[in-house]
Amino acid sequence: MLLDKCNEACGYAAAVTAAVCLGSFGVPVKSEVVARLDVDPLVMQTYKTCMCFLTCWLVVLMGEPLRFTRWGIVSGFFWVPGGWAGIYGIRTAGLAVAVGTWSAMIVLTSFMWGIFVFEENVKSKLGACCACGTLILGLIGMSIYSTPPAKKGLKKEIEGGMRRKKRQSLPTLVEDEEDNEGMRRRKEKTTPSQDVQQAGEKFPPKEPISKRGGAKKPQIEKKVKVEAKTTPSGKAATPASLPLTSLELESLLDRDAMQQLTTPDAKQRRVSRISFFESQLSLTKRQCGILASLFNGLWGGTNMIPLHFAAHDGYGGPSYVISFACGATLVTLGLWMLRFLYELYRLDGAVSKAYHALPSFYLRQMWLQGAMSGILYSAGNFMCIISVIFLGQGVGYSFTQASMLISGLWGIFRFHEIEGRERILKWLSSASISVMGILWLSYEHAS
Repeated sequence: MLLDKCNEACGYAAAVTAAVCLGSFGVPVKSEVVARLDVDPLVMQTYKTCMCFLTCWLVVLMGEPLRFTRWGIVSGFFWVPGGWAGIYGIRTAGLAVAVGTWSAMIVLTSFMWGIFVFEENVKSKLGACCACGTLILGLIGMSIYSTPPAKKGLKKEIEGGMRRKKRQSLPTLVEDEEDNEGMRRRKEKTTPSQDVQQAGEKFPPKEPISKRGGAKKPQIEKKVKVEAKTTPSGKAATPASLPLTSLELESLLDRDAMQQLTTPDAKQRRVSRISFFESQLSLTKRQCGILASLFNGLWGGTNMIPLHFAAHDGYGGPSYVISFACGATLVTLGLWMLRFLYELYRLDGAVSKAYHALPSFYLRQMWLQGAMSGILYSAGNFMCIISVIFLGQGVGYSFTQASMLISGLWGIFRFHEIEGRERILKWLSSASISVMGILWLSYEHAS
């Protein structure tokens, strides 16, 4: 057999390899091609499943017998929906945040199943619990410091900019209007704004206000001579190009601010929320991505549990890969059928329209990214199986969640998801705590 001469060292080597592969499979998902085409997460999951199915037959060339167990379908039932949700989490919450969130959940679920359900051998259950808690604490810190800092709302930013623009553009107003002579002297000392100076605008003096309590002095309508201005091309200036009064300028600024609030980017930022239960619950896409990552950790993270039951029937290690890949393929086909039925229901039974409403695979543009993501995940999944066989569910599968370290490094240096020296240092500190938890958990594993 392929792994007859392997021991725990093979398990640890497989866990490290799995961490590297599983921490990197999301890089093609974050590529510019995928973002530009807005590829559906189910399509990316299908690419992963196809590569898993195509590569699973390599174990036959390595000497493994061709066998199948129904537990592979159960694993696929956990893995495919979880992977679908995980891809959505990467697309909306970011690679570092998504992987960090589901890694913490996978460690928790794997540890609970391995230590308390399957009663795997450890030196001390208390020590193993503390090691698992240390690992989860570090993963939570890495996920927190992967989150970008909150920014002010767009409307507040525009209002602040509008106030600054008014202060820079409007001429100085005189509050005391009773003393006409003093007002005239203050206006002479006040320097108009640069825009007003360039336009050559002159403000006519206001009429003096009578200090006696009698009737107000009737206002005499004065004719204001407007000097004709010409543009650089020699044509007469239009009324729109003439100098603006303070009220007109204020109105123009308000109108500019409202135009900024109604730009496509601003609209997208305001409507980037998803409503559930007839608009009773509204979440941002990022929040939905984090929830999808939690689902991947709690549901998809249990895809290796059926391996323990299959081991009683003689399916262990590489011999389980074929059953896993075939089961995942069947579940993926089932999800596509459900998607088609949903489109059929939505389009009132129009078969042709329902078929064309299904998401596109973009084979010409996406074959490379889909193949890379699928190969990396298939390799990581194979190594996960090896690590679980030699180290157990609680230690082996928890160890592979060091993939958070790899995805975080990708997020820092490739996608710049974590910015600022302080946040990067805090993330690295949390990563160090996670490494301590992993080493501690490895120490607690009993031979």
